[in-house]
Amino acid sequence: MNFVLIEALTFGLGKLVDAAESLNVNLTLLTYNPDIYKFETDRIDSSNFKIVKINTFDKNQVIDECKKIPNLDGIINLTDTWTNMATEVSEYFGFKGQNPISTKICRNKFLLRSILSKSNMTKGISKLINTHSFNPKEQEELLNIKYPVIVKDPSGTGSKNVWFAEDKKELLHLILNLKNKNVIKDVLLETYFKGTLYSAETISYKGETKLISVSSRVLSDMPNFMEKAISLPIDVNVNALKGIDDWIKKILSTISYTDGFAHTEFIVTKDGFEVVEVNPRLGGVQIGEALCQAFDYNFYKAFIEMAMGKRPEAFDIELKILAYTGQVFIYAKDKGVFLNIDFKYINEDKTTIYPCAIQGKDINSLSDQSACVAILLTKSDSTELALLDALSEANKVKVLME
Repeated sequence: MNFVLIEALTFGLGKLVDAAESLNVNLTLLTYNPDIYKFETDRIDSSNFKIVKINTFDKNQVIDECKKIPNLDGIINLTDTWTNMATEVSEYFGFKGQNPISTKICRNKFLLRSILSKSNMTKGISKLINTHSFNPKEQEELLNIKYPVIVKDPSGTGSKNVWFAEDKKELLHLILNLKNKNVIKDVLLETYFKGTLYSAETISYKGETKLISVSSRVLSDMPNFMEKAISLPIDVNVNALKGIDDWIKKILSTISYTDGFAHTEFIVTKDGFEVVEVNPRLGGVQIGEALCQAFDYNFYKAFIEMAMGKRPEAFDIELKILAYTGQVFIYAKDKGVFLNIDFKYINEDKTTIYPCAIQGKDINSLSDQSACVAILLTKSDSTELALLDALSEANKVKVLME
């Protein structure tokens, strides 16, 4: 069988190709920039995998390339950015894939919040503002909002275009600034929830959902909310996470999430769980790799099984925790041109560095995840120890710039 990937996450292609070989499936990756996947593709030597460079932002080009593949059986979606593209191309060819209703909800954060609100699955508010047509009447409406609020791109990814407004004055200044600089047309205002951030990794098939793991999240100082560290799997048998299995299944059912992996970020508040966002994919950075190491199982196999119309094996096997992982984002500390990473002082027996930037990359912003140049991953006997190890090792890494 033959399947197309319209782009992918930076990491995970190696595991996906391993799964393709075990299932006797061929994969074609369509990408506008093969260099993004260099760390993975340099380590792949398989006749079951090939790369084609095209403009993946152009649906017609994607469809034309898919037509060149003999006996094409489906499209596999691995990303946020190309989720809608994958859905539309699948619909064009008549392929089965993720439920288009749920993926469109996930990619429209205002629609997601509206549905959760109507279903009494959140205590938060949300409001969509067009910065281009923002007027005095809307300014008055800002008085009725409970502050502080998060301001974000309703279809954004990677911690880009996320802001914090403590009161109406700050919010008004932010909106007018965005309008004057023409940064973004629409922004979503939503409640800022006090509490601790986690994420849940789930897999769904024909309406049935299985919780795989819960991850801890460490963020940068407000107001940037950049991800700094992750550890998994977290013990869910604690008071703070009591009921998480049932809750996440209700959330996904509410948004008609019937098929595919989902990465749901949520906050544990004093009043219960609150959704931050639902991503129609497996977790990014090295969450996929961490899950594979923690359970000694290749979860990427499920992507292909679902594309083949098969019930994923992961549903029916017992997932035993065999290791605990911690990972830290390595960020550039200065703007400029990225040269290299100096990690000669790390403990290589228990630490792996995964580069996600190539030499010569321009680092133009230090306030979002585009400044991330590598992921550092460790394993240990508990999530706490794994996270401490990862934080300790990350302090020994230097990012070299010019």
